[in-house]
Formats: sequence, structure tokens, C-alpha cells
Amino acid sequence: MTYMFDVVFIHAPSVYDFRKLKRVHYGPISDVVPSTPVFDMYPYGFFSLATYLELNGFKTGIFNIAARMVNNPRLDVVKLLKNIKANVYAIDIHWLVHAHGSIEIAKLIKDMHRKPVIVGG
Repeated sequence: MTYMFDVVFIHAPSVYDFRKLKRVHYGPISDVVPSTPVFDMYPYGFFSLATYLELNGFKTGIFNIAARMVNNPRLDVVKLLKNIKANVYAIDIHWLVHAHGSIEIAKLIKDMHRKPVIVGG
């Protein structure tokens, strides 16, 4: 399935393909944040940004890659990202622990789509 958007918001796991690693040190914050250790909750700001853009005529989407990877161990992230077409890709770095996953997802998207990628927190 191909998805088409003006702007797509993407939430990455804290560590990109944690599924291939035997051991990952997630750090102490994962003990106090109500989420899985890969931080699969995306920021609430995605809702307000997407709503604002939709009200102004832009088609938006939100993809929680982290949760999809947790819920589906066989998920092909590269295939999914190839099927998400957008003019702009916005990736959050919700907390510092997301830096690795967000940067890796941004690299994949930039190589695949050659479109603007915005990474922010």
C-alpha cells in the first residue's frame, strides 16, 4: 500500500533496528517513562501540528515506526518507508534517547525519496 501526503510525521524507535541486537542498553529514563524501552509513544505535538496543517489544506499522516516495530517483529521498515510518499518528512527527537533511531530513519528517507527531512524535538 502506498501512502501520499504533503507532510508526514514519523516517530522512530530510540535505537533503529533494536530487533537485530542481542542486547541494548536503553538507559535509566526508560524505567520512569510509561512506554516500552524503545520509547514507542510519539509526542502529542504531532496532533496539533497535523491538525493545524489539515485545517489549512495540507494532507498529513502520522506513522509510529517504533510501535509498529514492537508490534510486528517481521515489519520491513525499509519497505514501509518506501511506500510513504510525501513532500516533507518530519521526524521527532522527542528526547535525547531518540537521537540514534531518528537519525537512522532520516538517513533512510533521505536516500530513498530525496525530499526535505526535518528532524526536531
